Amino acid sequence: MAAGPLHATLVANTVTTLTLDLPDPVGNVASFETPPKARVGVINLSGAAEVYFTTDGSTPTVGGDGCHVLPAVVSALEVYDGTPGPTSVVKLISAGTPRVSVRAT
Repeated sequence: MAAGPLHATLVANTVTTLTLDLPDPVGNVASFETPPKARVGVINLSGAAEVYFTTDGSTPTVGGDGCHVLPAVVSALEVYDGTPGPTSVVKLISAGTPRVSVRAT
């Protein structure tokens, strides 16, 4: 596990798994509300191909339902983490070999 950000070059049609340590949730100290959920940001650094990913431990597929997707351009997407516990498991796949970066917020 690592604090991140983490970087990888994806291998075509192969799932890459990156595990991040999540920051401790910080709620409003003056209330009893639940602290906000952690978020995970994924960046398609090269834009070489679409990137499909999940943050709940499920296995993504290229073009698959239930997957977040980054287009084949330099782009980023931030989503809620769905992995239980103090880490985030981000699984990524692409039909090409784009470079990506993943971070927890």
